[in-house]
Formats: sequence, C-alpha cells, structure tokens
Amino acid sequence: MRIYVFNWNNVLTDLAEELKKEHEVDLKFGGTKGLDWKKYDLFLMWNEVGDWGEFVQKVQKKGKKAILFQHGRRGTSRIHPPFNERLNSDLVCVWGEADRRRLISANIPAEKIRVTGTTIFNNLKGRKEHEGKNVVFSPEHWCSEVAENAIVAGQLRRVKDIKITTKGLQGEHDERMYDNVVFSQRNASDHFEIVSEVLSTADVVVGISESTFELLAESLDIPVVIADIWMPKACGEDERYKGYQREYSEGCLRIKDPLKLPKAIKQALKRPNKMKEERKRAVIADGGIDIENPLQKMLDAVNELCS
Repeated sequence: MRIYVFNWNNVLTDLAEELKKEHEVDLKFGGTKGLDWKKYDLFLMWNEVGDWGEFVQKVQKKGKKAILFQHGRRGTSRIHPPFNERLNSDLVCVWGEADRRRLISANIPAEKIRVTGTTIFNNLKGRKEHEGKNVVFSPEHWCSEVAENAIVAGQLRRVKDIKITTKGLQGEHDERMYDNVVFSQRNASDHFEIVSEVLSTADVVVGISESTFELLAESLDIPVVIADIWMPKACGEDERYKGYQREYSEGCLRIKDPLKLPKAIKQALKRPNKMKEERKRAVIADGGIDIENPLQKMLDAVNELCS
C-alpha cells in the first residue's frame, strides 16, 4: 500500500519509519498544495482544519482512506465549540483517555476513536545534571505576538539567581522581546530534538497555556507554572477564537496575578516534588504515557484500513 504521511511536531516520524518495512511511505512536513495524491491509498493526517478537511473529503470521494493522528496536547480542539468543525477521517487516534472523552462529548462516534498513546515521550533525552537554576519560558504561540508574552517575560526578569531560557518558535516569536531564545520550527525534522535538549536542563517551565511543551515537562517531572492571564482574542480575522476556552490539568500551578509569578517560581524551585502525583496523573490522562507500546497501537490503527 502507498501511504502519505503529513508530519507535524515529529509526532509521526517513528510510525512512518516502521511502516516503511511493509509499505511504500512518503513522509513530508509540508502541506497538500501540489501533491500528486491520486497515487496514494492512505493518508495519515495531523490536522483537519480548513483546507486539510477539504483535502480529506476530496480523497475519500475517490475511495482513499485517511486517519487523523493527534499532533499535540488537546490537539483535536477545533472539533469542539466554538469551532464545531467536522471530523472527516475514517479513524482518529488520540493520545489518552481525556481526548477520547472530549471527542465523544463532541458527538464523534466511539467506534471511530482509537486510544494509542504517542511515541514522543520515548524520544525525550531525560534530565541532565547542571549548575544553577534554569527556568524555561514557553511563550504563547498565536497568529501574532501577544501582550501576555511580554508581561511574563518582564516578570521573569524580576526573579534573582536564575538563568532564563526562552523556547521560541521560528517565525512566530520576536527574539527582541525575550531572554536567551532557543528557536525551533514545528515542521522541521530537528524540532523535537531541540525541545528535548532545552527540557533536559530545565528546573521549572513557565507558560501561558498548558500545551504540548508543558506536557513534556510534566512527563519529566519538571514543575510547571502557568501565568493564567490570557485575554480572549481573535486569531487574525477568525473571531471564533474569542470563545475558545483554555483547559488546564491539576499538574500545573496556575497564577492569576502576574505580579505573583516570581514568588511562585521560587516556591516551585524550592519544593519541586510538591505536585509530583498531579503531574503523573496529567500525563496519563492527556498523553497516555501509561500505554504499553504506543507504536504498535498506532500501527494497528493503520492496519485496520490496510486490510
């Protein structure tokens, strides 16, 4: 079978390599434009938003199959209000039980959902010994730079005796706003390697939303502090984002007042084990880290449509 894999955040790299043992596989980080899709039988998707969803419908009309794979923490969010977008793929593979429940709440048939986990945790480098205290800031990524990022960056500079590293995204964050920026690109092959290296010496991670980077930190038992200061706003011309509700687990410490952020960071550095059990539960619920052999479960989902 000829399979086309649309990769993002490197979440399907391991799966693509395994599939190459029995199938013809093309692994790409790009979009659908210019793709000679007619020669493929199965498409592994990371996204169904906008043009991606239209692409899935187009190939299905020609008898092709598609599987949507979760590409990040709560990565199926636009199937839910206020977006309510369709899920067109023949199957959807999610990381953990939390996303399975979320999809069912959006009226996605249970028989269409597979809980597979993800292989990204297996590729983390783990934590390294290092000197001093390292605080990693993960700025919000949006359609443009947001004021919340500048607020947090300013508060971090008030914390004494720490090293600040900012894990930014190339083309999405303005280097001039932050301290010690390490960039990666989510559609590049070295993205996950860079993320893993930054986390390997992190003592605390600070974010504005509890997204994939924070989930990876929690899997490494790194305290996560969230500056819960997000103000609803449109994304470009898409006004629906004003109604988008952030979700949080019990594995992070949420601070509503940005002036209290320095104190919260100091407390997290002093008592890193305080939320240890909460972090474990969050990574199981949102990441399925307790699932044995997630790669095989992902392969099983593909094989369902290959038979």
